[in-house]
Amino acid sequence: MAAANAPITMKEILTLPSIGINPQFINFTHVTMESDKYICVRETAPQNSVVIIDMNMPMQPLRRPITADSALMNPNTRILALKAQLPGTTQDHLQIFNIELKTKVKSYQMPEQVVFWKWISPQKLALVTQTAVYHWSIEGESEPVKMFERSANLANNQIINYKCDPNEKWLVLIGIAPGAPERPQLVKGNMQLFSVDQQRSQALEAHSASFATFKVPGNESPSTLISFATKTFNAGQITSKLHVIELGAQPGKPSFSKKQADLFFPPDFADDFPVSMQISQKYGLIYVITKQGLLFVYDLETASAIYRNRISPDPIFLTTEASSMGGFYAINRRGQVLLSTVNEATIIPFISGQLNNLELAVNLAKRGNLPGAENLVVQRFQELFSQTKYKEAAELAAESPQGILRTQETVAKFQSVPVQAGQTPPLLQYFGTLLTRGKLNAFESLELSRLVVNQNKKNLLENWLAEDKLECSEELGDLVK
Repeated sequence: MAAANAPITMKEILTLPSIGINPQFINFTHVTMESDKYICVRETAPQNSVVIIDMNMPMQPLRRPITADSALMNPNTRILALKAQLPGTTQDHLQIFNIELKTKVKSYQMPEQVVFWKWISPQKLALVTQTAVYHWSIEGESEPVKMFERSANLANNQIINYKCDPNEKWLVLIGIAPGAPERPQLVKGNMQLFSVDQQRSQALEAHSASFATFKVPGNESPSTLISFATKTFNAGQITSKLHVIELGAQPGKPSFSKKQADLFFPPDFADDFPVSMQISQKYGLIYVITKQGLLFVYDLETASAIYRNRISPDPIFLTTEASSMGGFYAINRRGQVLLSTVNEATIIPFISGQLNNLELAVNLAKRGNLPGAENLVVQRFQELFSQTKYKEAAELAAESPQGILRTQETVAKFQSVPVQAGQTPPLLQYFGTLLTRGKLNAFESLELSRLVVNQNKKNLLENWLAEDKLECSEELGDLVK
């Protein structure tokens, strides 16, 4: 396992055999995990049952006598989706149950077989058949709605994943197919990216993909990004890449310039390939997980490689995002349920020290509000100040990790800058930057209030107080009086 100063920590949360799951059922067709809340296991022996494991109390699994070909727990609530083929037909019977209320929420007879399905939100299921992809809302009486036809590159593929961006405007379907005759172990990955607005598909080679949102500087609307990992075998050469691309760039606005990076597989992992990707919005990190248990960690903004390690000695067949922790869960064939998270104490020193990437260390520290970049941030602030780049310095101070630059010294520094006629005083620029990001602390509130009272702009004070932008203190009260 990883060393103590590694930037990513791994821990075993539980093993499925320890709660009575037979190893023969620990695989892609029997185990589902749609979010960090529940794991669902379908057993067919000694009798048919569905086991629901609540991650808040994993040692108390709930077993129900249910016969189904697939079972998915809702990402948020105790609602179970079941799928079973009608005997002697190619039709699938879909049912949704509320476990708490012991009631059926909804059911539907699908005229063709569903080869893959998953929850894409707490209200909606995606259903993939041999020919098309449907979305089915669990609310109201609605039937599944066809989103798009499957493209030719996915014919005869095993579908392993389906995802959509938060606005459900971009959809991606991923399948795998047998590898080239001379490299049968290295399976081929195929993906179909579909734009709902343009009603258009794009076929690409990729094993795993994920969507993210990202704020490009100078653009107030977040951009939608897709990242995907590829490993291809052409003319005897293996190429492994990670791509990050903006989808549907906003006309006339700053856009995200596309990035790509190499995925370096060690020699004894020549036939290994990515099976899943999770993106942490909390830290802006991309996690690529391979079948043989390797983890690659990249920065979303720059596609810079941060870390690689083997996190599981057994093949991994399932991962899901652990969004509140900014990490992910992975389940391997041995039945270990592993949780991977950022080691907040070490990741910034690791990036600045081992990788010697100071810019990335500062950016990640700001983004994830992480410790370890204090000296770097202060140093960068001094540099910007000495270059009279007051606007950039103000932004850095406003975003400084854990507020380390939100001090009286910083205010005094901006106060000491001579004001040029007809220009906004740097101190006001600083406070303006802070106000767009949230609330001022007590002494910042006092200094800003002094400024506006001296300029007789009391209406500004009233607005800020009404918007809860200032921290109230006795001194501020006296001043306002």
